[in-house]
Amino acid sequence: MSDPNGRSARGTVTTAGPRLARVRRSALPGGTNPEGLPARRRWARVAAGAVLALLGGWVFASLYVSAGERVEVIALSGDVDRFAEIQRDDLRMVRVAADPGVDTVSGGDVDDIVGRQAAVDLVEGSLLTDAQVLPRGERVVSDNEAIVGAELAPADAPQSALVGGVDVLVVMRPSATASASAGGEAPEAARVNGWLLQVGEPDENTRARPVELVVPEVESAAVQAAAAEERLSLVVLEG
Repeated sequence: MSDPNGRSARGTVTTAGPRLARVRRSALPGGTNPEGLPARRRWARVAAGAVLALLGGWVFASLYVSAGERVEVIALSGDVDRFAEIQRDDLRMVRVAADPGVDTVSGGDVDDIVGRQAAVDLVEGSLLTDAQVLPRGERVVSDNEAIVGAELAPADAPQSALVGGVDVLVVMRPSATASASAGGEAPEAARVNGWLLQVGEPDENTRARPVELVVPEVESAAVQAAAAEERLSLVVLEG
């Protein structure tokens, strides 16, 4: 078949397809990179990477500064019983990042701690605090003394005079059994010297106050029995 000019249509080559492809590629916004992504998206990736790198550097710097703020404090390398003398082997130095206000003892004060008595039972691995150690020279329980807990009603002791370290006369009123066996004669109250180790807060209802009495060990069983039966009174000794 021929066109009006007598030329055959079989050899005709159309260029409409390639032109359309070129137009479509040129219509892509902002051009593309070798990966096929728009250049604008590529720069967004670069910016995001820079932000992540900056954040990582900030975290590292924060951790480094925190590590630099660690201080050396005293910890327990073994258990220490209450009122036992603290030895150098009982203590070790550790570095911690303690917040302001946290009660710790500086490692530089270790010589001041050695030789003092523990105010409470000290547990291995715990950090030492000032409240856990008795002041040097403070009165402590000796080997021939024992601690007895008691609860004193207001009528059993002068409440305002009950303070730690004060000397007291422990008065043990006779039990009902002893009174009955005495016949017509009233048995005398037993007395023993001691001192107050600790005094607690009064009960809201009864106003009774818990105390820790230190008495001679040989008298501790009798004092404990009197305390359990609520027949114990205290007289605070002046001086």
